[in-house]
Amino acid sequence: MNGITTITTEEAFARTAADAPTGTRVPVEVRVEVTDPFEAYRRARDGDADGFFYETTGGQDGWGYFGIDPVERLRVSPTAASRDDESPSMAAIDGLLDRERLARGDCDVPYPCGAFGWLSYDAARELESLPATTVPDGLPRLQLGVFDRVAAWEEPRGDSATLRLTACPVVGDDPVAAYREGRDRALALAERATTGDREVTATAATGGRSTFESECGEAAFAERVRHIKQYIRDGDTFQTNVSHRLTAPASVHPVRAYDALRRVNPAPYSGLIEFPGVDLVSASPELLLDIEDNRLLTEPIAGTRPRGATSEADDALEAELTGDEKERAEHAMLVDLERNDLGKVSEFGSVDVSEYRRVDRYSEVMHLVSLVEGRLRADASVADAIAATFPGGTITGAPKPR
Repeated sequence: MNGITTITTEEAFARTAADAPTGTRVPVEVRVEVTDPFEAYRRARDGDADGFFYETTGGQDGWGYFGIDPVERLRVSPTAASRDDESPSMAAIDGLLDRERLARGDCDVPYPCGAFGWLSYDAARELESLPATTVPDGLPRLQLGVFDRVAAWEEPRGDSATLRLTACPVVGDDPVAAYREGRDRALALAERATTGDREVTATAATGGRSTFESECGEAAFAERVRHIKQYIRDGDTFQTNVSHRLTAPASVHPVRAYDALRRVNPAPYSGLIEFPGVDLVSASPELLLDIEDNRLLTEPIAGTRPRGATSEADDALEAELTGDEKERAEHAMLVDLERNDLGKVSEFGSVDVSEYRRVDRYSEVMHLVSLVEGRLRADASVADAIAATFPGGTITGAPKPR
């Protein structure tokens, strides 16, 4: 079938399923060569579909993933959470993860299935009792989709990529039927990824070039800064990022918007999420939280300079960045904040700054980056770790509820 190879055999699947509790997902893997995983995602959408596309661009090592058609959704709005079993609020994350179990067998894809999605900045209101100081925008605070079929590939890649497509059926009383279901669903995704319709639906024209507008003027922004300075004097915070929202009408489809973004701004954590009501296009250099085998990892970024036109200019700007007293002090404060956040859910004595103030260079800028690690306590969950670290200190500074 179009160069598609089934990797997981029925016998290997049966061996893994025999050792797994009933209700566990077991992956079935197929592979196919493609020239560009994003092109494969466009074809897998087959015109229009709910899905996500994550990738590591810019030559960094990592994994990329895409998925379409989630089998379950979790959406948390300012007033309620909706899920198949109506679990309330952010506690639904724990319920979702506790219920989903995976037996990998021989599959070494890091995420052969699972929950993919996003948390908005206002998800912090699910974690803290905060005053209603913002105007509701109608956006959900959290959206996740559970995908039982995922395509994965390793970065960096050359002129082609090996797509490793996995389907993870739930194993019950008939493992043979479960295997065949998984194989057929994995093959179907591979077929769509190679032969589907790559075009996207048309969008309504906005009438000319769009202009971004701020939700506050210069005077209002300056007043916010004055308030923050007073909060610092009062001891309510020692560092705060003051932001404002920029909005613009747009007629571009999110798939095309992301395709343009990934070309001009390659970043380690780039992605497109197409969910009902809200599409997200993102390219970020920063990792908020990674959890693997109870190992916690966060990489705070604080301190920036532009890239130079030559290698000599780059070196001069890097020396300026690493020697700047303000940048060094700000970075130290935020690393301490991340250490404290991880400490809330880590085993005593396990939190460590394993890399401090390294310089990472990207297409347009360079950053100061540190690596903070810890070990998740046995009585703490993934949702607990998210709650401890969200929103990241490099986004908020270090405010406290008033």
